[in-house]
Amino acid sequence: MRRAYLYTIIAVVVWTTGPVGAKAALLASGEGAHLTPMQVSFWPVALGWIALILVLIAQRRLGLLGAITARGWAVLAAMGLFGWVGYQVALNMAYTRLNLAEALIISYLNPIFVVLFQGRSFSAAARLISGWEQRPEVEQRPAAGRLAIGLALGLLGVAVIATGGRLGEIGVPRSATGAVLALCGAVAWGVYSNLGRFVRVRPGMEARGLSDVQNVAAMAVGLVVMAAVMAGGGALRPPIGFDTALYLGRLGPAYVSVWIPIIAMAALNYAVGYTLWLRAIEDGHRLGQAHKLPPLTYGTLALAIAGGWLALREPVGTGFWQGAALIAAGNLVTLWPERSGERGRKS
Repeated sequence: MRRAYLYTIIAVVVWTTGPVGAKAALLASGEGAHLTPMQVSFWPVALGWIALILVLIAQRRLGLLGAITARGWAVLAAMGLFGWVGYQVALNMAYTRLNLAEALIISYLNPIFVVLFQGRSFSAAARLISGWEQRPEVEQRPAAGRLAIGLALGLLGVAVIATGGRLGEIGVPRSATGAVLALCGAVAWGVYSNLGRFVRVRPGMEARGLSDVQNVAAMAVGLVVMAAVMAGGGALRPPIGFDTALYLGRLGPAYVSVWIPIIAMAALNYAVGYTLWLRAIEDGHRLGQAHKLPPLTYGTLALAIAGGWLALREPVGTGFWQGAALIAAGNLVTLWPERSGERGRKS
């Protein structure tokens, strides 16, 4: 597992460029305007997708796209809509209304929604599209009571963040729209993560071994949708002439082209991060210990919040810490392993 842990740790570090780079790009200005959340979603993903295509070509794996069945492509289309349009755009819209730390911690409710959508209702709906399901090796769904408590704690944390820690002012929240958008991003990621086990492949192929190919395919669908939306609004042109401020300690702000965070996100967050993460998961599955890796990804949250504070001067207030504690408690209640005796009685 050493290699899997190493790949995961590197992925966690480079994934930090995602939220920090997105917020920096949204703060960029030029020609009296700012980039839209859709533009900040599209360009890093587009460049990252090209890099991942080149990786598949170098590995001679691009032809494996043909192993996905027609119904598998239908599921991948849904994954592109939820994961590469819904999640990305909703979170970037939230960044325009909330501080980076606030929007990001709300989006980290996604583990609760990942577990929530492991239920029978979601599976039945997904099978209507796919006609097939690859069941997870370990059933992670807790009892309904625990799931309800975890979700309630998480939503209470969202309310605290939206009101700046003043729940008595819940009728006039500080930024309800931003909180709801970040919450929508968490829901979209929960759907995206669960759809992955419904991608049907041709007989004789192992679905899990094609996770990198499926990822590139879903990204392609998301890019087509975003490009169509931007083309309709005349915003598909490359963002030229936009600059953003990055703080370098006591040296003050350094104004750089918006392409610096865009390229950093494309190369590190998408190309390097996703490639290493998928390799780590493959190694973990082969050794039967893949479940030990996801908890490490919470390191990205801490590093991104620190990065936003250092590089963007993003403040972190009391309301954030209160809401973060509730969201962390909700995730902990939902994901805490059950005792073997309880699992045995359920089975």
